[in-house]
Amino acid sequence: MKRFLTLCLMIFGVCWSLSSCGCDDGKDVDLVFVNDSDTVIVTVAADFQDRNEGTQNADSSPLRRGESFGFEMGEYPVTVYVYDRPVHDVVEGALAQITINKAPPEGERWYVTARDGAEGMTLSASTQWPEGV
Repeated sequence: MKRFLTLCLMIFGVCWSLSSCGCDDGKDVDLVFVNDSDTVIVTVAADFQDRNEGTQNADSSPLRRGESFGFEMGEYPVTVYVYDRPVHDVVEGALAQITINKAPPEGERWYVTARDGAEGMTLSASTQWPEGV
């Protein structure tokens, strides 16, 4: 039952994210994933303490550099996972992951940015939009 509920939430999250970035013009978004990498990224999942949410392009095509996805507020901590394939639950084999332990300061949001590094893709978190994207 838990797996079914998780799958339903992930599918709902994907559908919601695909229409208007999963938010009300970005007002309720407190976590934004930004792709600044040439690595193939197909699915991004945010595993909040109280729920998880995932998103990908409708046709499962990889995100292009400069594309972003927003996630609505959840209970922290949150772990963001990045996959090179379509997934419908948090599973083993993520390309990268990052955990953020606390909510962003009032009126701000977290920007999780994927970048190419010497040892592959890395993720970083900041309350500022990533420079150069």
